[in-house]
Amino acid sequence: MDQSIESKAVLVKKKIEEDFRELNEQELENFFDNFRNDKRTLSFIKYYNKTVLDKTKIKFSEFSYQWALHLTKKFYTYFNENYDSLINEIRNKRDIKDFHNRFCIDNLRKRRGSFCSKLFHTILPSEFPPVDNAIRKRFNVQNEDFITSVLIIKRGYELFIKENHELINLIRKILSKSKFSYLRINELSDIRILDMYYWFKENRESRSPASYASKSLRDFSV
Repeated sequence: MDQSIESKAVLVKKKIEEDFRELNEQELENFFDNFRNDKRTLSFIKYYNKTVLDKTKIKFSEFSYQWALHLTKKFYTYFNENYDSLINEIRNKRDIKDFHNRFCIDNLRKRRGSFCSKLFHTILPSEFPPVDNAIRKRFNVQNEDFITSVLIIKRGYELFIKENHELINLIRKILSKSKFSYLRINELSDIRILDMYYWFKENRESRSPASYASKSLRDFSV
C-alpha cells in the first residue's frame, strides 16, 4: 500500500468515526427514514439493484443518466460495443488506475474518474466505492487526482469497516426492518452501506427539494 494513500486513508477513517460517534440507533433510523418517500432516490435505488445486485447488463446511456455522468455518446457507445471485454478486464485485473488510464479518457480528452469508480463499484461492489465530488469534498481529498481520491476513500472505508463491526451490524439491523426492504440490505456490501449513508447525507440531506429538483439522480459527478 502506498504510504501516502494509507496515511490519508487513516484520516478518512477518523472522519467516519467522528460522523457516527454521536448517533444512536434511533437517530440512524430516523436519518434513513427521511429518504423512503423520495421518488428520485427510489428510482436510483431501483436501478442500482438491477445492475449491481441482479447483474443486469449495463446500457451505458442509462448508466450515464442514472449516475449523472454526462458522458459523450461516442464514449459510452465504445463501452456498449466492447462490453464483455471491458467488464472482464475489471473482474480479472481489479486495477482501477490502469483501467482509468487506458479506457476512461474520452474523445474530448476529459478524464472520467467518477464514471470509472461507479463502474468498478457496479462490477465489484465489495471492493470499490462509487465516488463523486461531494464525497471527495466530505473527506477533504478533492484536490487529489480523482482515482487517487477513490483509492484513499476505498482504503479509509476498509479501515473503518475492519475496526467498527458493531456499527456496521447496527446499520444492517436498522435497515433489515420491513420498511427498508427496497434496499435489499442482506445483499449489500459493507462498502455500499457506508457509501449509501454518505450519498444520502451529501447528495440528499444537504439539498433542499428546490435546490436539487433540476439535478440528475446521482448528483455532482464529473
